[in-house]
Amino acid sequence: MQKNAKPAGVIFDFDGVVVDSLSAHLIAWRQSYLELYGTALIDTEGLPGRSTQAIADILAHRAGRPDTRETLAELKREALRHSSLTIEFLPGARELFTWLAAEKIPYGIGSNAPRAFISSTLERLGVGVTYKFGCDDVTNPKPDPEVFLRCAKALGISVLDHGRVIVFEDSPHGLKAAVKAGMFPIGVLTQNTAEQMLTAGAKAVCNHVGEALTFGWLHQLPLQSIPS
Repeated sequence: MQKNAKPAGVIFDFDGVVVDSLSAHLIAWRQSYLELYGTALIDTEGLPGRSTQAIADILAHRAGRPDTRETLAELKREALRHSSLTIEFLPGARELFTWLAAEKIPYGIGSNAPRAFISSTLERLGVGVTYKFGCDDVTNPKPDPEVFLRCAKALGISVLDHGRVIVFEDSPHGLKAAVKAGMFPIGVLTQNTAEQMLTAGAKAVCNHVGEALTFGWLHQLPLQSIPS
């Protein structure tokens, strides 16, 4: 890849990158955990960024009932579907979608969230994204690169150009998946520090995706950038 090359495309994680939905997910996990096990879920460290199945497996093992992971996962999906919390765009996301479409730069979503949740949330927010892939679209969720590779293929981006595909991620799992996919990972500082993101493989970090326009990253890839 040439240094300072123009991006060939952009792939967004969803929760914590495009929308402010982390609290909705955590509340849904707490509700379903309490319903199934009769005790409060206190420790949620390390859960954000993982797929529903992976989190259900972790929590079921913590509860000493690994055989209940499928039940827990379904309870969480139901709790999220019926959540009364309002989920909104994070700063810059709507504007960046509009800019990418106008500039004809291919973009899509590759997430560990269920595709139905991604679709329904975007529909409620009045935004259409043609290419969106969730955890139910892949055999192996992040940190496996499968979801990013599928998204890039759907966007019509050659494997030879994967190094010019920006991936916006807010979790170490997602950044590691982007690295494995041979793409250009940028860490969004929604829930982790710049140091944590860079350690996980980010080549640059930002406070929100709108800063990509401010910093000119959609005209040429950054060599390395850390916001003040």
